[in-house]
Amino acid sequence: MSDTTHRRPDAEILQDTRAFARARDPIASWQLLSTLACHAALLLLIGALPLPWVFAPSLALVGTIIRLFVLQHDAGHQSLFTRRRVNDLAGTCLSFLTGVSYEAWKTEHAWHHNHQGKLSHRGVDRMNSPMTAAEAREGPDAARLRARKISAHSVFFLGAVSLLILRKVSGGYFQFRPNFRWPFYGRVRMRRGVLLTNIGHLALHLAGFAALGGRWLLVLLALWIAGGLGASLFWVQHNFERTWHADDRDWSFTRVALDGSSYVRLGPLLRWVTGSIGLHHVHHLNPGIPNYRLEEARRAVPELAAVPPLTRADLRRCYTHVFWDGAAGRQVPAERVGVGPG
Repeated sequence: MSDTTHRRPDAEILQDTRAFARARDPIASWQLLSTLACHAALLLLIGALPLPWVFAPSLALVGTIIRLFVLQHDAGHQSLFTRRRVNDLAGTCLSFLTGVSYEAWKTEHAWHHNHQGKLSHRGVDRMNSPMTAAEAREGPDAARLRARKISAHSVFFLGAVSLLILRKVSGGYFQFRPNFRWPFYGRVRMRRGVLLTNIGHLALHLAGFAALGGRWLLVLLALWIAGGLGASLFWVQHNFERTWHADDRDWSFTRVALDGSSYVRLGPLLRWVTGSIGLHHVHHLNPGIPNYRLEEARRAVPELAAVPPLTRADLRRCYTHVFWDGAAGRQVPAERVGVGPG
């Protein structure tokens, strides 16, 4: 958690980001069309190359699937194109490829941005719902289960299940879960969107099997790996040692961006694959900033530039430091809350 003593007022910090929150249609069009072209070329190679060379484009397909999902995510934030209708059309079309409904995901993700880090809102977003140190001491059996359950492998596997299987029905999204107690609108539109996405996604897979036969199983494998890697990236964006959570009265949108959202520094290829979403603290501070301006904003706003990137040790601790200690102001491991092995 970074030092907040000399931070400027929230309004000033947010004002500094607004200059970067302007989409550029030519860049968005190039990003979308070039990624789709790469994706299509890889599919053609999967159909044309002999074994074992066919596995290379299959692995590369993981990257284009992740990137297409990030572009769908950006459309949901209205940060891809300048016009809402174009963003919504692009996001809906991309959902046929990713299999994640645009409307339902957009609503779920907006709720996440508005409530991430609020201790009172835990339990719905299971990927970002920490157990507190006090709760761990009061319920050691549940704490031991949490410590055993969370690992890099389980986050990968369960995250892929959540994205690619559970979200094939509306009940897989936060807002439709029984314990979601906040009002939301557009139920019929979202349910219709989930159905439309499933139909389009299934139609594409049937067409793929008809064209490539058994080789299409490699595409399904790439989709599964992409889902697991995406879930792993979601996890480290907020579940890191020096993250931040608070009660409602102390919660701050700016602080949860600067202190509760991570900065994962990536090389050029992974930045392209992930649409620079590793700059998650920048994205959370102003979701309207297009992916291609996140680094520019990070360098320009002193409070964003001051956030250190996660180290490899930090990334490992994302899976061991899984209890929120409000007194320490950070996530701590099971040993720190007095929970030994069961």
